[in-house]
Amino acid sequence: MVMKKYGARIQSILEFTTLLVIIVVGNILGNFYYLRIDLTEEKRYTLSETSKKLSNELKEKCYFRLYLNGDMSARFKNLRNEIRDMAYEFRELSGRKIEIEIIDPFEDKQLSEVSSILDDFNQRGVMHQRDIEGEGGNSTTIKNIIPGAEMMYAGKTVAINFYEHDVALDADNNIKRAIDNVEYEIANGLRQCTLEKPKKIAVADGSGEMIDNRVGDFAAELGKYYDVSALNINVADPKSAEPFTDKLKSISNPEEMGSVLMNSLQQRLNNNDLLLIIKPAKDYSPAELYLIDQFLLKGGKVIWMIDPVHVEIDSFETHSSIAAMDNQLENINASLFHYGVKLESTLLIDANCNQIPIPVGNRPEMIDFYYFPVFMSVGSPHIINKNVGPVWGQFPATLATKSKTDLNVTPLLSSSPYTKTIQAPANVDLENAYMQSRDDRFRSTLRGGSKITGVLMEGKFESPFIYQKHYTGLAFLPNGQSKMVVIADGDIVRNGVSGRGGIYPTGYDKFTKTTFANKKFMLNCIDYLIDENGLIEIRAKEKTLRLLDSEKTRLEHTYWQWFNIIAPLLSMVIFGLINNIYRKRKYQIR
Repeated sequence: MVMKKYGARIQSILEFTTLLVIIVVGNILGNFYYLRIDLTEEKRYTLSETSKKLSNELKEKCYFRLYLNGDMSARFKNLRNEIRDMAYEFRELSGRKIEIEIIDPFEDKQLSEVSSILDDFNQRGVMHQRDIEGEGGNSTTIKNIIPGAEMMYAGKTVAINFYEHDVALDADNNIKRAIDNVEYEIANGLRQCTLEKPKKIAVADGSGEMIDNRVGDFAAELGKYYDVSALNINVADPKSAEPFTDKLKSISNPEEMGSVLMNSLQQRLNNNDLLLIIKPAKDYSPAELYLIDQFLLKGGKVIWMIDPVHVEIDSFETHSSIAAMDNQLENINASLFHYGVKLESTLLIDANCNQIPIPVGNRPEMIDFYYFPVFMSVGSPHIINKNVGPVWGQFPATLATKSKTDLNVTPLLSSSPYTKTIQAPANVDLENAYMQSRDDRFRSTLRGGSKITGVLMEGKFESPFIYQKHYTGLAFLPNGQSKMVVIADGDIVRNGVSGRGGIYPTGYDKFTKTTFANKKFMLNCIDYLIDENGLIEIRAKEKTLRLLDSEKTRLEHTYWQWFNIIAPLLSMVIFGLINNIYRKRKYQIR
């Protein structure tokens, strides 16, 4: 009997030791191997092929430093945890070439140091946010947090921002959108780190296009991913010939000189992957449009950002009323109409709009400015619009499309149903704008239905020059497969410029302190047209939000509270009783 009791004790010690060894070994292995099983129906936590490819392209150590840590609300903790877990997934796919560090930049810092810390991060491109907790309750807590990271690789440092506040969404939905975009933001950071031979983008110049500091922020952003250069395609401008001076020196015949210049411009344009046309101030000549046409039909991609109606918000600084005039872009409009889209010389008025300050008495008053529509991407089926917030339009016009057999046209920017259009020439008056914003009767007249301001065109394009003059000696293409985007708003990528020459972010409105998604939308357009990494496909993941039944939750709230308190305690009591009975039977002395 003593031997049996001794043997049972030895067995118990062995079982305990075995369990302890398993736990210790499991923890050790857990430090070396990360595993997260995705049980969701839509596989939302499974990384895309694009993310896997980018992770595998790392040739040396990449350091990922996350600054979202420390004291914060539960919402931002969820975002922090999602970023951390996603970063671990990328680390495993990279063969542990990614080193992860999570830092609280405010730890052990004095309150007086916070401002300089935030300024330092902002200068590095990592933006801070205000974390508001308990808003509307008895006590409200506001903290500064940095929901961003830096990725360091091969001498490069890339800033990543995981959160953009959209005033149209509540706090929970803003966080949800940020969580949905975590994989995209990390993958985008990896793309910037590993980029070796970027695609080439030409920006049209020579006809008063907006390529100055008014698009400085967008140009800087493009420079992170692409090789961007201006290209003067206006053959009537002597500057367009400057890159080819040596070639043209030996030619005395003006006609031959013009032909050589056109051929040289065409070849230089064709060396690019994309042509950006940003708000030309005057119409293009047939020769310019011929260059663009042959570039397009050869497979080059084009984005047109055109103002069919000329009106500038800056004019209100010195005038209370300004004239909106037709921009007289007949040649551009004729070419686009041949491709399948018509620029209409109308101003779009939309009840879903941004605000501007109007001087009322001795102080400015914010009013709804119907000429500044806000385009919502909610419900849009196209990948370009996936998880993109509101896009801010400034005096946009409208587009009309026509059906073509081999061409697919997809609306990208559509207004709300509460609209009307005004034919140019027209008068835009601040006093009228103020009265209209306060007049419910005027608002009730905005029933024009949804209007289109931006479209994507894909498929087989036909040249408008089939029966016209061919301007180069290169082989003429009558048609070809390609893609292009047409937007009836030349200011879509415009950024504000401060009095001291400082540049605001693209889409940022200094009056409402709101950052709209203009930059993200346009980058998506460009990525879709020429990015071979397929990074934009990450946005296409369908992520279903499974919400609780609010009515059932309200009715059964008390029941489930008590259930969650009592059920675990009761389970422990039952388990203890069963375990006690089992042990008595097993070790009882017979």
